[in-house]
Amino acid sequence: MDSELNNQRNDLNEICAYQARWIVPISQSPIENGIMVVKGGKILKVDFAERIKGDLTTPPIDLGDVVVFPGFINVHTHLEHYVLPEKPTDFFNYQKAIRMYNADVSEDEKVDVSKKNIDECLRFGTIALADFSFKGASSYPLLDSYLFARVFNELTGFRGFDVPFILEEYNERIRNFPIDKKVTSHLTPSSIWSLSPQLFSEISANERHIAIHLNMVEEEKEFILNGSGPLKQCLLALEDYDYTWEVPGVSPIKYFFNNHFYARHNILIHMVHVDESDIETIKEVPSKVNICICPRSNEALALGNAPVNLFQKKGLNICLGTESKAIVPDLDIRSEIAKCVDLYGVSPETALKFATLNGAYAIGFHRELGSLEPGKTAKCLILRCGNSRLMDPYAAVLESGESVEWLL
Repeated sequence: MDSELNNQRNDLNEICAYQARWIVPISQSPIENGIMVVKGGKILKVDFAERIKGDLTTPPIDLGDVVVFPGFINVHTHLEHYVLPEKPTDFFNYQKAIRMYNADVSEDEKVDVSKKNIDECLRFGTIALADFSFKGASSYPLLDSYLFARVFNELTGFRGFDVPFILEEYNERIRNFPIDKKVTSHLTPSSIWSLSPQLFSEISANERHIAIHLNMVEEEKEFILNGSGPLKQCLLALEDYDYTWEVPGVSPIKYFFNNHFYARHNILIHMVHVDESDIETIKEVPSKVNICICPRSNEALALGNAPVNLFQKKGLNICLGTESKAIVPDLDIRSEIAKCVDLYGVSPETALKFATLNGAYAIGFHRELGSLEPGKTAKCLILRCGNSRLMDPYAAVLESGESVEWLL
């Protein structure tokens, strides 16, 4: 069967069909004993074998006792980070460690790290991602890969008078980046407490996609509400505090949205410390807002648990990210799915949707990825589980110790 599958892969323009014990389209219920028809790397049809077989001109390739499902979408990662000698155990240690990393590690080294992490993402079954980068080290390696990606060049700068100098450097990098539908490059705010209102406004005025670390720690609320606390001390220590800044006196969510710092497409990352009033503010926004939760990194930094049940109740689009290898040991989204089920009590079916179709919507590649539907990519995943594990395909994806493989 493997040699036959490889031969079919060599000519993607031929119409071919793949039969599997389970096909999990995500956009509809699982199909037991299903067939997926493919041409030119795109899906033509997905249905039960008994409905399709009679229309095929050649027999389907039988993949056996496997689950076929879409590639994963990692909505938040830092490809240029590697595992640090000493893993940070809280938010402030993490901030300090990354500042030291950015100061000590060259951009060429970060490019090499990004390449290795891209390979790791593909090995774990990731088809698309949103990457936070200090100076775009991952951009060109991503162009050379199979991945779809949004590269978010992460801006900081709390002093309003620094804005023109910050933008001059980063805008030049964006202008020089090749125009490519599969990999795009953007300016984005790093976090609510590290940017001046002027810099926020410039970014939102010029970007269609924004991703921001938000409500990651309680100290953000203290700073935006009262202008005090450890985050103010952090800015003072960095000599990046602006004494002309007017304290907003509202929650970080209200500060971000009431001042129109958002764009047409927004990803709010972590979102641990929020209440129902904040979510109602989000619901009133006329733009698309997605919530990216990072279960393993939240646990590793003792940040607490995001109110996932409340997000679901309010109808927000929830997706998953791995965050940084400075915090977590790998970039395996299946591990995030498992942790999501464990921490938040969501079903394996729901968590898998977070990691596929919801993620595709969040980063704007839902027409190409996220589910097995006609017109979308047929570059999807196979998990060989053995007959005993296949009573529930969602549980099989979650619980199987087997590695995923790529179809095509």
